[in-house]
Amino acid sequence: MSNLKYRRSLLATTMISGAIMAAAASPAFAQETQTSDDQATVEDVVVTGSRIVRQDFAAISPVTTVTSETIELTATLTVENLLNQLPSVVAGNMNTSNNAGGEEFATVDLRGLGAQRTLVLVNGERVPASSTTGVVDLNTIPASLIERVEVVTGGASAVYGSDALAGVVNFILKDNFEGAEMNVSYGSDFEGNSPEYEINGLFGGSFANGRGNLTTYASYYKREGTYQSEFDYSAVSGAVVVAADGTYPVVDTAAEWLDAVNNGALGTYVSGGSATSAWGTIYNNAANPFRGLAGAVGATGNTNFAAGGYDTTCDGVPNATPYNTGNLSFDTSGALTPLATAGACAVPDRAAGSSRYNFAPDNYLVIPAERFTISTIGHYDITDDIRLRVQLNYVNSTQQVSLAPTPATGLQVTLTPAMRSLISTNHPDLWAALQSRPNPLSSFTMDRRMNEVGARTGQSENNALSMLGTLTGKFSDTWDWSLTASYGLNNFTSTGENSTNRTALAQGLAGCQDLAGNALVGLLPGCVPLDLFGEGTLTDAMVNFLTVPTFATTEIREKRVAGFVRGSLFNLPAGPVSAVFGAEYRESKADFRVDDMQRTGNIFGFNAIQNQAGSVDVSEVYTEVAVPLLADLPFFNYLGLEAGARYSDYNTIGGQETYKLGAEWSPVDWVKVRAMYNTAVRAPSVFELFQNGDQGFASYTDPCRSAANPSAQLLAFCSAQAGGYDFTGFTQANTQVEAFAFGNPNLAPEEAETTTIGLVFQPQSPVGTIRASVDYYDIDITNLVASLGAGYWINDCYGSLDASAEGCSRVVRDPLTGQIDFVNTTRTNLGYQRTKGYDFQLDFVLDGADVGLPGRFRINELFTYVDSLDYDGDEYAGTAVAYIGGGIFDWKSVLSVSYDIGDFTFFTRWNYIPQLEDIAFGPNYNDGSPVYTPSSNYLDFSARYNVSDNLQITAFVGNVFDRMPEQTASGVGYGQANTDTQLYRVFGRTFNIAMKARF
Repeated sequence: MSNLKYRRSLLATTMISGAIMAAAASPAFAQETQTSDDQATVEDVVVTGSRIVRQDFAAISPVTTVTSETIELTATLTVENLLNQLPSVVAGNMNTSNNAGGEEFATVDLRGLGAQRTLVLVNGERVPASSTTGVVDLNTIPASLIERVEVVTGGASAVYGSDALAGVVNFILKDNFEGAEMNVSYGSDFEGNSPEYEINGLFGGSFANGRGNLTTYASYYKREGTYQSEFDYSAVSGAVVVAADGTYPVVDTAAEWLDAVNNGALGTYVSGGSATSAWGTIYNNAANPFRGLAGAVGATGNTNFAAGGYDTTCDGVPNATPYNTGNLSFDTSGALTPLATAGACAVPDRAAGSSRYNFAPDNYLVIPAERFTISTIGHYDITDDIRLRVQLNYVNSTQQVSLAPTPATGLQVTLTPAMRSLISTNHPDLWAALQSRPNPLSSFTMDRRMNEVGARTGQSENNALSMLGTLTGKFSDTWDWSLTASYGLNNFTSTGENSTNRTALAQGLAGCQDLAGNALVGLLPGCVPLDLFGEGTLTDAMVNFLTVPTFATTEIREKRVAGFVRGSLFNLPAGPVSAVFGAEYRESKADFRVDDMQRTGNIFGFNAIQNQAGSVDVSEVYTEVAVPLLADLPFFNYLGLEAGARYSDYNTIGGQETYKLGAEWSPVDWVKVRAMYNTAVRAPSVFELFQNGDQGFASYTDPCRSAANPSAQLLAFCSAQAGGYDFTGFTQANTQVEAFAFGNPNLAPEEAETTTIGLVFQPQSPVGTIRASVDYYDIDITNLVASLGAGYWINDCYGSLDASAEGCSRVVRDPLTGQIDFVNTTRTNLGYQRTKGYDFQLDFVLDGADVGLPGRFRINELFTYVDSLDYDGDEYAGTAVAYIGGGIFDWKSVLSVSYDIGDFTFFTRWNYIPQLEDIAFGPNYNDGSPVYTPSSNYLDFSARYNVSDNLQITAFVGNVFDRMPEQTASGVGYGQANTDTQLYRVFGRTFNIAMKARF
């Protein structure tokens, strides 16, 4: 913003904060001495969104600020939990993201436009990404080191470069500290789940007669994990039924399912748990079916197939007829039994006889995390006009996930001599069933979960190192300069335990031999025949043969040199014309490596992923200017313009131009109208540019199949594409086709146009001080980077009947069978996102003495109304799906109230999100009306006591009314723990106790 000397003290103190006003916040250990408006001082500041020096915080672009006091009073120990409370933020990856997709670390997503479209800064400087997608790990920023967080809505590429499409989140860290400070914090829920604690210290002092200061911060943070089995709402991976009123309630016991049906429910809509169980499912082959099972299996003493011996619906009423053919499973004693998945058996209630598997207990509800941080920030005045600033930061952060054991599906069991011996000896009832088939020695298909191998656990460790040095100086009283060099290194390592070797599984199910009893070619060391028939049947030797660890590492290196000069070009009657001229060079290199097991796709249950590597470098020049047009005139207390432009030359996307244009008008000294228009870009990430053939399996339909009645012309084209294969009577063999995903080095940047228009006012009030703003935002992003799947390229080739079409080179057929062998997919620029809405912020501060009361009252309200969030013509505002970024509220309110009296501060916060349309399963089954998730409504309370000048204690209670999360259909089908962790807190009432001591 502009360097405007004439601005009034009233507006000079205007800053709308994110929860508690920094301008009115209590100091750390003593009550603030209030000053009158005419005593307010003017201070040069730079607000996020511009590099122009201002005399106030009232920026043209809307800025929401969260202060360190808010962080302390809300017991915030991790940054994402703080940001997710803001109405402008849609929850991204966080402490509940055990298997939710997205990144393997905490992220921030402004406006629900994607974490990759939110630029993260620290002290106004870019920080290296943590993955090849270009997203920053918020775990590398300790909450207790933050002085304040400034959040800017809208594009900011003209100021900061690529990625700032939805906005900017700038973390300003504490520095220039004198003395020593120790902080200890501990909290959990009231039942003791997921205790978390942090101990940190801040040490600083001046030297060289006050010319320099060095501040060092160190912290250790740890959070224990909590499994889904700890709570009734999440202990069973529930089923969804269609209730009598057409809604979709969750049921997690067979008795609850039966009760729902007895009260008019139409039946199961989505089965609970998994069809792949720890005891196994053996599939009946219509071409070689099981026959006469009641007699054949009964001859071994197993009566589970006789009339009255089994219950396939879990209603407590045994089936009245013998079970002679069909799919098979095993009961809790290990005996062969009919597969039970119908009726109430759709719920994975093993005690009721269901064959479905409850995978919830092995999954984390809250993931464990650990973080160690050490940071040093210092400055030294080389001369009276030149200052050196340095910042060194190292963070080691880890978090863990836990998934249910590997679900191995489609397993082929070959009845070699070894397997015949194993089954007939250990499982005579199964052997009898196999012998009932017309071809008793043919192979059979089964599914089995590898519980003996163990839950699949993973650990992500990020070692982040950053170094920054800045020289600043003055040319004169009106011109200064800055030169910065920085280096950042992120080494992100992911390790996995208890995965299953695909090759070992296939060999073990063949008994390690061929049908003639000879050892298999390429036999792995330690091969043993595998017993998957029933629960707990794998021996230690079998488990050791199957188990394999995994490993992947991502290394991001970023070098940056930047500099600018700024000052006043000349004076106009309304004030000086201020400008900034700058240049920047940035090089980012990313290298992603995986082990051979993952690269070759030899981990059962996971597709193959490939190494990735690439670099992006950019040279940029930019300028900003602020022009005061009118001042101190009737109806024109101030009128000014602000503009900026940046030219960026990328090695990947070439030259890009972005600009901004804004205006502000104050008809009187307590009202300001502001408007800003920005253009912004996001350069494609290394992942989008250089993905190297990751494996997937996509659903498809073959246009050459005879069922589609292809024309003679199309049949001839199909034949030409398959080396002359005759497609007469051709049948598609599979519903899925193997696809290999590649990046596209020719991608163009995503482009955005953002507009904000707002009103800031601070009227004179007979009591207290009122500061408020309302802002309209409109963010329109086009040219989105989008994946083009297998179906697209198949249609591109066979829809055009043009052999030169790109799709024809990507779709590869087997000339011997005519089947599509694989498809090489890629990305392009396609589609748009657009969101618009309103942000409202209100601060009210009342000195109790003005109304005859002690102390001081502070009220802050943050309110966002989302008018629209449009993805390629589909409207998502006011909807919810329980995956990362899926909770798109149409409005959200956060109200904070605090009261300062003497050495005490009392604080309460009310966070409210209304009911949202749950679009996971569509509208009401009966009448087509919307189905809604319950509202999200939480009240928190804290109290802070200054015991002495050197000791402070803060107590926090979260979710005061002990609201437990709501079960939702979307949480079953798309989320985790039967709920939407983006909307609801997973714990009831929580607490935290913190102590701060200064020395």
